[in-house]
Amino acid sequence: MLAMRKIRRGEQGFSILESLIVIAIILIMLALAVAQSFGSMESYRANAAMDTVVAQLRVARQLAISQRRNVTVSFGTSGNPQTITYQVVANPGDSIVPTPVTIPISTQVKLTGIAGEPDTPMAFGTCAGTYGVCIAGVNGGPPVMEFNSLGQFTDATLVNTLNGTVFLAIPSQIATPRAVTIMGSTGRVRSYTYIGGSTTSTAWIE
Repeated sequence: MLAMRKIRRGEQGFSILESLIVIAIILIMLALAVAQSFGSMESYRANAAMDTVVAQLRVARQLAISQRRNVTVSFGTSGNPQTITYQVVANPGDSIVPTPVTIPISTQVKLTGIAGEPDTPMAFGTCAGTYGVCIAGVNGGPPVMEFNSLGQFTDATLVNTLNGTVFLAIPSQIATPRAVTIMGSTGRVRSYTYIGGSTTSTAWIE
């Protein structure tokens, strides 16, 4: 009899309380995984938008150097998605005007910053905290911005170089600000990720 009781006791499964505890732990872990993947998706979108801006600026610069022609750059901020456009400038006497190339940036990521976000280490300005496209201290940039055949980023004179920053973020998402800087004298394009925790340029990493 004693042996039979031991066998029966060994065959017993989990109690209802034990099962509920296991289910609760699984649900908590699932919730944490979902929260982490949501944050990762936002960061992925911000990085993808930043990479798009960096790539198109570098393509425009390389075209200007390789074709020895000026290449204009502009940003479309009114639509959704916002866009970046570059166009090779036709030489006098050209019968065909080069077609502009317009690339969408993102439907979620905007050309904007977030409150309290500091300037990048390049210190090209934030246009009085309006962020977005801040080129040569002008919100939205000068009317004409272009790479010349030397790879410099200039205004319509092709001589006055323009330093500036393109700020990007998913609005109200504090982990998503990104920035792309352009050094006018060399045309060098650099990207930065905002890590927060500081009101100085150390909040950005390249």
